[in-house]
Amino acid sequence: MANHEDTKKAHVILEAVRLASSAEVSTLHQLIANEPETLQLELVLRILLTYLPESTEPDAYIELLRQLASETIYPPPQSSRRPFPPGKELSDTKARTQVRQLHLLPLAEEQDLQAGCTDVLSCFLIHRARRIDVETGFIPEIQELLEPFLDRDPYLREWTISNILPLRRLDYEYYPQLDDSYTLDTFEKLEGRPAIDSLLSRSAAVGSTETIRAARDIRGVVGPWIYGESRRKRRKTHHDRRRSSPTPPTPANQGGTVGTEESPSTWSDVNDWIVDLAKRDFLAAVETVDEWNGPDDVDYGGYSDNGARDNDTSQLLRRQYAQAALATLYTNTATSVSTFEKSYNLLRKVAKLCDLETPPPLDGPETSSIPHVSREILDQLSEVHLLHNALLRPDNPLTSPVQPSVSFAAFILKSGFLFSKLGNPKSCRVAAGLASFAGCEEQLHELRKTLQKVPVKTRDEDSWAVARIQILWLRDWQSQVPGIGSNDRENTLGVFGKMKLVDVEVEVFRALLRASCYNLAVHVYCMRDENPIPVDILEKTILSVAMSFYDGASNGNRTRGGVRKASEIIAAFQSHFPKSGSFNEANALLAATHSMSFYSLTLQHGVPFQAVNIRASKNPLSLIGKILEQNPRSYTKLDDLIEIGQNLVRARLGPGRSLGSFTEETEAVPRGQTLGQEMAESSRRIISMAIEAALAEGDFDTAYSYIINRLSPAVPTSPSSQTPAPTQDPDTSHSDDDDISWRAAYLAGRFANSKLSPSQPSIRRLEQRLELLSLSLLLAPSSHLAEIIQVWRNVEADFTALLAREAAEEDQWNSKADRRGNVITTVPGGFAPSVADVDQTANQSRPRRQSRVTAAAANEEAPMGLFDVARGAAQAFQKSAFPLRATAAAAVSPSKARPLSTASDDSGSETRAERVRKRDMVANAVTGGLASGIGWVIGAQPAAGSSG
Repeated sequence: MANHEDTKKAHVILEAVRLASSAEVSTLHQLIANEPETLQLELVLRILLTYLPESTEPDAYIELLRQLASETIYPPPQSSRRPFPPGKELSDTKARTQVRQLHLLPLAEEQDLQAGCTDVLSCFLIHRARRIDVETGFIPEIQELLEPFLDRDPYLREWTISNILPLRRLDYEYYPQLDDSYTLDTFEKLEGRPAIDSLLSRSAAVGSTETIRAARDIRGVVGPWIYGESRRKRRKTHHDRRRSSPTPPTPANQGGTVGTEESPSTWSDVNDWIVDLAKRDFLAAVETVDEWNGPDDVDYGGYSDNGARDNDTSQLLRRQYAQAALATLYTNTATSVSTFEKSYNLLRKVAKLCDLETPPPLDGPETSSIPHVSREILDQLSEVHLLHNALLRPDNPLTSPVQPSVSFAAFILKSGFLFSKLGNPKSCRVAAGLASFAGCEEQLHELRKTLQKVPVKTRDEDSWAVARIQILWLRDWQSQVPGIGSNDRENTLGVFGKMKLVDVEVEVFRALLRASCYNLAVHVYCMRDENPIPVDILEKTILSVAMSFYDGASNGNRTRGGVRKASEIIAAFQSHFPKSGSFNEANALLAATHSMSFYSLTLQHGVPFQAVNIRASKNPLSLIGKILEQNPRSYTKLDDLIEIGQNLVRARLGPGRSLGSFTEETEAVPRGQTLGQEMAESSRRIISMAIEAALAEGDFDTAYSYIINRLSPAVPTSPSSQTPAPTQDPDTSHSDDDDISWRAAYLAGRFANSKLSPSQPSIRRLEQRLELLSLSLLLAPSSHLAEIIQVWRNVEADFTALLAREAAEEDQWNSKADRRGNVITTVPGGFAPSVADVDQTANQSRPRRQSRVTAAAANEEAPMGLFDVARGAAQAFQKSAFPLRATAAAAVSPSKARPLSTASDDSGSETRAERVRKRDMVANAVTGGLASGIGWVIGAQPAAGSSG
């Protein structure tokens, strides 16, 4: 009887295998209903798992599985045919043999057993799903198979949520256009951070046009996957612990809710991914955080309760997510205004997420009440906290989701926003570094860079007034009224907080001047009861900015370029500094530069002259010499050149001097006298340069006129004035005026130009040269007398030769006239003169010639002393236009002047006698000077002894 029962079971099993292999599910269902004792649940499931084709529609056997699970089998209402009676096709022996040879698959795989799957139907369904994926890869069919049984077993539900649901969304809903898809086996092996990168890689691969993809993928793919991944980790840990400990599991460590199974460490991988995304594509990260509300925002497809997480875990996960959102702000390298606006909205969301005080809108006034932060947060910060791998540390004061960190981030974002509006964009990381770690010099550099980036071409003073308020707020975040009173404190909180308020105001004032906002600058810094900048610093700043434009000018004309800008600045503030000597110096410099711009001037190596060369020159007056050299006949504009020189003196240029060095202390010194002396000296130097230029161009007449009419040396009027004191060096006893005068006179006196004007006789030119040389002899120190005397003797020789030639020509002319009177007339009927007439004519002409010789001899007198000669020379020069005649006339009596000023013009012989007398007088003076004041020419007889 037993063998009969076994044989019957064998035939039933074989029939069930045949029906399953041919997918005759309805007939199999009827067979199972007829043979419930043979075809029990586990056997049927193994037969279906092994032999039912994977392509069979789930609808065909879902009802059978549902009845098997309920252990109540009903025959299907419509059956194709009745089961074949066992034992008709196979012998009993063969039937038993074939049953033993059946290789039925196990319901549960090893991984499911380790994960704690104990329900046979759940194990069958999971195993069946894997086989369907291998054969067809059609995930919707698997989901259709599993859905009716999800409420039966938590493990099956978790497995479906963490594997089937993400796979279906990735391949069939979110990215159906992509060819690469996961297999179920591959998907189940994903774990840790590589899994997060892999699951979210498609959101970046499609492009950044729809940045909400990342948030959708985290909500619909990553979140469900983490749900199952966390439970698998927990189950694996529990399984290992159970194998090593005899303690039975408790419901607490076997729980089946979402919250108790999620590990914060798993969600931290998502936070890391968001921070890394911000480094690659900040806007995508901001959009992700904006669209996703954290670990509580997960779409489980309706298969699980989202609110089942306990409060502690939920709060921990929320804080970690908020920290990741804050960390994205400091990885940002984008600096556009829109980027900061989105970042600020993200910060406001973080504040709401953590139930903190929400910062005011970003586009509000700079004095909006952002929650204040103490300086402790800056004291806690270090540069390490800004490193990428340190942003998510729980103890990082920058990213910890607490009120000080949120307020500090709000200040940083608003600072970056203002930097972008001011034209010098800074990322949050750079702004945080400036506020926390930068020193005063670095902050000053960034301030100047920011002010340079502000559009300087506009004259919109309202915009500059707003920019000033913004700059002052950047120095002190917590100021209520930027720039007024209470802000004047050191070490304030701000990106320029290390700088003093006056230093910031000075830089802003410089920027206003560069932008030509003079009215605003005057109103803010000169017309208040308490000016932001002290008066002395303000004056120096004005001059500094003006001179910076001056130094950069390529043209000296004050109606163009940098010199014009400097002139405008000085003029704008002149009325507010009426007693400033520095402003007067600046005006003098600008006037001199403007006048010099009308001349062509080139420096060495063909470098064009620029205004800065005046200030850089050790001797600015030497530039006038270059003007005279490079501009033909510029010496004729002597008054213009003198005015330039005097303005250069007024500008206080040269070694040891700088524009703006005038102070009230120097005003107490009799500066007018010193300045007057310098101006007089500069005028004489310029006249001397003009004389040299005139001589270089062959214009002796202009040079002679400048010496006679424009140079006014202090001519000595007594012997004691010419003789140096015994204890004084003769070469240094002469004043600078005398030095300039004698050198100019000497230079003109030695000038010998063959191209003399026809209207001027050559003898007149020699007389002028002798006159100039005589002046140089009177003024020159003794060390140069020999040189001057040598030139004087050469000119005297030329003068004597010219006189002799003139006398010879006159005698020749007279003799010719005498002979002409003695010529025998050839007129017919004429009579020749008698011998008596010829002798009479000769006797009449001889006395006249003898009288001229006698007169010349009578003029020869004994030489006089050196001082007498000096007085006589001064009296003799009264005949010319030389300006010494006034001082000489006051010092010399008329009785002594008369012999030296003989002015007989009755005849040519008397004129020559006067010339010889002046010549001999100067010669005696020269010889007397060489004799060290003895006053006697060696070998000559005195006037008193000539008669005896």
